[in-house]
Amino acid sequence: MGDLSSLVPSWTNLLIIPGIVAGFTVHELAHTLTAYLLGDLSQVERGRITLNPLRHISWFGTLTFVFFGFGWARPVQVDSRPFKRRYPGLFLVAIAGALANLVLAGFILVLTLMLVLLVAIFSQQSPSQVLSLLLDVEPVARPNIVAWAAAFTTYPIYANLALAFFNLLPFPTLDGFTALASLIAMLRSQQDPQAETRASQRPARPARHTPSEPRSQRRPADIHFDLGAEYHAAGNYEDAIARYRQALGSDRRYGPAYVNLGLAYLALDQRGRAIQAFRGATQFAADEKSRNEAWAQLHKLSEFRPPAAEDTPSTRQPEPPYPSHETGPWTNTSPSPNWLAFGLSSLLTLTSAGCVYIYLVIGLVRYLS
Repeated sequence: MGDLSSLVPSWTNLLIIPGIVAGFTVHELAHTLTAYLLGDLSQVERGRITLNPLRHISWFGTLTFVFFGFGWARPVQVDSRPFKRRYPGLFLVAIAGALANLVLAGFILVLTLMLVLLVAIFSQQSPSQVLSLLLDVEPVARPNIVAWAAAFTTYPIYANLALAFFNLLPFPTLDGFTALASLIAMLRSQQDPQAETRASQRPARPARHTPSEPRSQRRPADIHFDLGAEYHAAGNYEDAIARYRQALGSDRRYGPAYVNLGLAYLALDQRGRAIQAFRGATQFAADEKSRNEAWAQLHKLSEFRPPAAEDTPSTRQPEPPYPSHETGPWTNTSPSPNWLAFGLSSLLTLTSAGCVYIYLVIGLVRYLS
């Protein structure tokens, strides 16, 4: 019987994990951002516009990449109906992931070359010797600074190039197949200009809580909310409140219903109930936009002093009236990403990467000296 030890993966396979996690995250985030910028707001509702790897990677797909050299992440579900031009939009979304992997591989290549030059200068070694050390870690018996340096330099470059090449293959379920199919459809639509027009005339996925969508195709909470908004706009605040409460009875986490409920109470001069409704949004609303709007309304309410029970008309100080737009129905309910959190997480990621590379330079200089 032959020696089966050659079939057992080497421990150096684990060095690809940082690169593959970063590659999967950037790949899927590029798909998500491109789809969102083209009009697919469902990406916000799914929570995919984030640098959190847990939102993008597939644990099983990552393990297969580590041991067998191929794998997959959690696929992005794209709703192309809001796109102004469907086929060019699908093409851009499909190739965005591979382009992001190529950009990341180029960025890491620049960082690797800078690391090699710095280590060569401070350790008095030639750049070729330092680079060869990072390219060949197989002889290393156990993890050391050289192996960790390779895990953040040469291995991520290989992982991202492999992801870009693999996903551009024109096979079903891969990005290359989607890109090719949308490209062919785009060329056909140029020959038949009415083809894409017919495709775009399918019922588009409206922004959340839009009354124009047929009510038979929506959730009960959506139907009650839209009816409440109609009553609200017409000044029938009692009927609007009843509908908003029905929406919350169907979905306790329906954020816009809390906000509009508070605004309807304000229109009826029921300040205490309005505050309760806005506080309900801050505690139970599923979407961050409703929570932010509720906090803004609570902040505005805190600027008005409620009249005391013992005040008489002659001694009560007049309060500024609520602006009309504060008591009308809140219609800006389309989901939007938390760009502040996204920017801070990006800055934290870049800062952490910089610290890691500085540590690797110092460690390699000590190792070679």
